[in-house]
Amino acid sequence: MATFRTGVIANFVYILTIVILRERVVEYLWLLAIFYGFSTSLYYLPFNLFISNKIKNENRTNYETKNEIVSSILNIIIPVLLGSIITVTNYQLTAIIILVISIVQIILSFFLKPIEDTSEKFKLKETFVKIKKNKNAMRMLIVEFLVGLSVNSSSLVTIVTILIYNSFSSDLNLGIITSIACAMQIIIAFIYGRIFKNKSDKKLIYFSAIIPIISLFLFLALPNNVTLVIYNLCYTVFINLLSMIRMIRLYTVSNNEVINSSNQAEFWVLRELFINLGRVTSFLLLLIVGITKIDMLLNIIMIILTLFILVLAGVLNSVEKTQENNS
Repeated sequence: MATFRTGVIANFVYILTIVILRERVVEYLWLLAIFYGFSTSLYYLPFNLFISNKIKNENRTNYETKNEIVSSILNIIIPVLLGSIITVTNYQLTAIIILVISIVQIILSFFLKPIEDTSEKFKLKETFVKIKKNKNAMRMLIVEFLVGLSVNSSSLVTIVTILIYNSFSSDLNLGIITSIACAMQIIIAFIYGRIFKNKSDKKLIYFSAIIPIISLFLFLALPNNVTLVIYNLCYTVFINLLSMIRMIRLYTVSNNEVINSSNQAEFWVLRELFINLGRVTSFLLLLIVGITKIDMLLNIIMIILTLFILVLAGVLNSVEKTQENNS
């Protein structure tokens, strides 16, 4: 848990730095990018190991749906709260609030029962050889590469955010759209948890992948604020649903006969390598657009990255879903 606490502290320093730098943040983007990667790794690697060990596979859907609902509620409340405080008062008060939240996180981490230590040596190559022989685990790593390419912190997310921000006159309009998307995520996560806990979700996975594709082509055919909002809502809501379904399978795969406490750390390191390889590939494509300054190329990359979501759905569907109890 010491690594997790270090990650919480590093994340606090990262956010605090942004708050303090304000408009000057552009001058230090390269440094912040390095620090962000450092803090994220320290936080999420022990976090994922903790969830793998502490949540039973038969309770994955129940946990992930509740986690999605709570996260979506916070995504509505926190930006509005902090934004209002910055507007009414100053950045210093915002920094103090972030400090308090980080301190609460650190205190709460002491109440978490740590996972059992293992005497096993770190063996990344051996674990990868094992994973290659297991269809579920290998397919899951391929899914994570595709997630990094088109979904989680990918350049496609950045493109959508820039398009939305540039199309509306104020942060308030952007916040309203984001809040609507979060509210829809809460409803859909609740419905998924109630209906698909012990049912096949294969059709839902394809549906969640196809809707953003249709909305993208609608936007490209009829580019205006209405179709852009439709695309943003469809992308945000259904990609989050797809991500939730994927996380249920990912955590299940991370705790089975092939991957267990003796090599889970290696599995999550491999997962980070695959997802970040996807992100690097994604942002290299965006970098090409920035260098060439060809607007049409941006649309082409948007289409390619969005179509890869359908490939992601196909691979994800090939990963077996654990049937869960009703407790």
